[in-house]
Amino acid sequence: MESELIIHNLSKTGTEGVCLLNNINLALPRGSRLSVLGPSGSGKTTLLRMIAGLDMPDSGDIRFNGGSILDIPPHKRHFGMMFQDYALFPHLDVFHNIAFGLKMKGMPRQEQAPIVEEMLALINLKGFENRKVDKLSGGERQRVALARTLAPSPRLLMLDEPLSALDRVLRKHLLEQLTQIFSRLHITTIFVTHDHEEAFAAGSRIILMNQGCIVQAGTPKDLMLRPVNDWVRQFMG
Repeated sequence: MESELIIHNLSKTGTEGVCLLNNINLALPRGSRLSVLGPSGSGKTTLLRMIAGLDMPDSGDIRFNGGSILDIPPHKRHFGMMFQDYALFPHLDVFHNIAFGLKMKGMPRQEQAPIVEEMLALINLKGFENRKVDKLSGGERQRVALARTLAPSPRLLMLDEPLSALDRVLRKHLLEQLTQIFSRLHITTIFVTHDHEEAFAAGSRIILMNQGCIVQAGTPKDLMLRPVNDWVRQFMG
């Protein structure tokens, strides 16, 4: 299957010479689900930010549908990124939060409404259009953030620790909902987490990162049964 997203020899050095990413290589077919797993500071978020166009690498290339996207600004890449803190607008209701990306594209209000309704049905929050986001539970805010990310029909979906602020019971419940949504939409998805149970549930393929490097890549079964070294064995528990 032809790869939709290709990352080639991507490297980045931070302040005081700290290695943020070291020669990252990755290829994702369209519709695939990748989990990026690793401890804090391993380079997971840096990788997402470079794909999104929010940071630039020192060397290497990022290609999408055959062409380099390094010179394309973030808003023209048409990728969706859901941040760890959800970044919802507290002064706007649920409808206008979800419609924000559509409004930025210049879509008329009458055309926004059916898309927002479709998103609310997708996340099981029909009837919440006029609810203020500060009146929502943590799980409801998480789903609104996902709907806002999906509404403009992104070509690629990226989620940075989307469940980390929730308790374990709610995380498990929402993770099941997320994976169902990913499967239904058939959109290429990159899910960043430090939790291997989340990584295994969200992605059919895993890359395990540490200190800016991909230490091991494969299926969840590969990482559990065939760890490449002691560090992987210890991290996977």
